[in-house]
Amino acid sequence: MTASLAHAVPAEPEPLSAARAGAIATSFSRQGLMRTFGAELARVQRGEVELAMPWSEGVTQQHGFFHGGVVGALADSACGYAALTLVGEEEAGLTAEYKINLLSPAQGERLVAVGRVLKPGRTLIVAQGDVYVEQDGRRKPVATMLMTLCVVKTLGHV
Repeated sequence: MTASLAHAVPAEPEPLSAARAGAIATSFSRQGLMRTFGAELARVQRGEVELAMPWSEGVTQQHGFFHGGVVGALADSACGYAALTLVGEEEAGLTAEYKINLLSPAQGERLVAVGRVLKPGRTLIVAQGDVYVEQDGRRKPVATMLMTLCVVKTLGHV
């Protein structure tokens, strides 16, 4: 029985090449919305990406919390870039649909979204985005997203 359990444990994911990580960073730098938000690419690994952005008055709703649209946009981008770590060099994952649950008000110093591929595929990819707010060094979950992305051919850049 022990031998069969050993086969059930997934192997360490293959590391992301420096060239692919660089292409993803270049692509992220071209996103005007993320620049407007002050978002940064905090971590990139195969199948998972973390984005972070500071609180500013320009991304709030009327009560001073991060706006729900900002929460959704950050999770959307995190999931999209997580998918991009797994597709071919001349492919991208475009959002086909998503559902987001806002769990609590996003009040804090910084918003962090972690996008994770749950199921890669040739034409469809399913990803999950978890969004946290950070305050005084503590992280609190504020939203979770489930997304389907469509794999498409690009014209040379991701």
